[in-house]
Amino acid sequence: MKMPNLKVGTRVDIIFENEIMKSKAHFMKALVYDIEDGKIIVSQTSPALNRHFLNRRIMVSFLAGVGGRNLRFGFPSKLIDLIKDYKIASEQSVEALILQQYKEPEPVDFRMYFRVTPRLQSNISLIYQEEKVNLIDISLGGARFTCSQDYSLHTADKIKFKLLIALSVFNLNAIVREVWVPYDAATNRNLQYISVEFEYDDKQLEASLGKAILEIERQLLSEGKI
Repeated sequence: MKMPNLKVGTRVDIIFENEIMKSKAHFMKALVYDIEDGKIIVSQTSPALNRHFLNRRIMVSFLAGVGGRNLRFGFPSKLIDLIKDYKIASEQSVEALILQQYKEPEPVDFRMYFRVTPRLQSNISLIYQEEKVNLIDISLGGARFTCSQDYSLHTADKIKFKLLIALSVFNLNAIVREVWVPYDAATNRNLQYISVEFEYDDKQLEASLGKAILEIERQLLSEGKI
């Protein structure tokens, strides 16, 4: 398979290399402004990176069409500089980051940690104790959702779900990683936020969930939302 090259105008996801294998990996989004001699200039991320992060190794990934499919490719690089007044138009300057690319792009699979927010009409549902929870986001490695505080959940609890994907139903074990209440709890005193890490060894489940996540990612990409 011929490896695609990164192009100006491509939207990329950036993650620090030491976070790749963590369930709470943070993916930061950016837009490629320019590419020259292995140096890539991208827009400032959100949340913004400052000079404290200079010389940190990162992985840059992007989607590219190959053989009629959108596949994800990535390469290692380093954040080497920050520009306060990079000009993107004759009268417009923005903050930008300079990355040093070390290798050519290769196929990568970040779906284990790449979280997507299911659309209202998506075919993914998570059921806890016979009740559908409100999914905030989901990945192959876990999910975040809101539910009533009537459910007594605590960090490190082991719990069971039913995962619905289209017409398929999977039994899914998970461990609770975080439980917190919103800052505006006064407006909804019975709401709690839960973060869980999935525990499974089911190739059919993994394939079905991975496909559903990729479909959501493609839809969001086509709408310009990622």
